[in-house]
Amino acid sequence: MSSYTIDYGNIPDGDQKMYCAIQDCKKYLGTRQFKKIVYILQGDKGQTPRNLVRLGLALQGIQGYPADAMIDMFWDSQRELDFS
Repeated sequence: MSSYTIDYGNIPDGDQKMYCAIQDCKKYLGTRQFKKIVYILQGDKGQTPRNLVRLGLALQGIQGYPADAMIDMFWDSQRELDFS
């Protein structure tokens, strides 16, 4: 599998840029693998440091702005606390 870089410089910052990056990730990974990664990111609940989440995405082939978009959209750094 070859690697490639997508330039998001021509898209204005904001929701449209993030949407394009997320769609590129979905296209690259395929719907099934994309859903698995989203499930993992959403279920983490801040248990994993951000830099390790980035590393995990890099191991899947997602780096740079698309990785940041995936983290910002689906990963929450707020650890779930149990006060019971």
